[in-house]
Amino acid sequence: MNKRYPSTQSMIAFVRAARAGSFSRAANELNLTHSAISQQIHTLEQFVGQPLFMRAGRGSTLTREGQLFARVLPEGLAQIDQALTLVKDRQATSQSLTIAVDNELSQAWLNARLPILLDALPQHRLTFQSVVQSVGQSLTTPDLSLRYGYGDWRDEEYVQICEDRVIAVASPALLERYQLHASMAPEQLLQLPLLGYTRRAWVPWMNQAGLASVEPDTVAVFDNVADLVAAACVGVGVGLVRGLLARDALADGRLLQLTETEVTARYNLYALWPRNCGEQVAVLVDMLQRLARDDGREASGRE
Repeated sequence: MNKRYPSTQSMIAFVRAARAGSFSRAANELNLTHSAISQQIHTLEQFVGQPLFMRAGRGSTLTREGQLFARVLPEGLAQIDQALTLVKDRQATSQSLTIAVDNELSQAWLNARLPILLDALPQHRLTFQSVVQSVGQSLTTPDLSLRYGYGDWRDEEYVQICEDRVIAVASPALLERYQLHASMAPEQLLQLPLLGYTRRAWVPWMNQAGLASVEPDTVAVFDNVADLVAAACVGVGVGLVRGLLARDALADGRLLQLTETEVTARYNLYALWPRNCGEQVAVLVDMLQRLARDDGREASGRE
């Protein structure tokens, strides 16, 4: 069954009236008459089967249903506008690429390397979509996705960007506070406050270090690695993080690797793209692999 939707004109009229708090002001903003705005909103109310405004004399206020609608509708209209803009831009510019990026990867690694990517792709316009696990699929299909996984996708082409390792890191200030030094024994690390991450346990690292397979207590738990790295940098505690996502903080001395114990990551970073579109993203994939590889060499040299 085909689903019907109200007209975009009626939804835009409602959003403007809700923001302006007045049908008259909304009419002025849209260069329409008061009666035209009123009719558009009346049509929308008939469609949803609920009054969206309470009308009293010349004034009007949002109903409870209207308040809910006013909170969620602008985002939907913005996505429609984005989708239309992307399609129009593709017609005008064949070198446009849309890249969906894991939010943690953007904050902790990719954003700092955007100048290098843009310099390497002068004929391309890159559009980035932030990927958050709790949010549903975007309206638009990206040309390339940067995603963590096991390399077992069936519906897309993919290639691993880099191998990674999980290491324990802390700030110099934290070590000074506890009168400890980097390159410590794993048992000494447990004297420090530890940070947790909702998608990673300490037990594999404890096993690798030859310690008891018991999850230790943590002073704070994060659901975003970039936030965990930031907390470790200001001395809140010891973080267990991917080398890739801690590289900049390690390079500039905000973080130090505390022990030689590290866990090889099985859940790694991959680039994915629709089948038969490899030529379109080949240069970008190659540049990302080189950036990750060069970072890895620098990290090995420092250690």
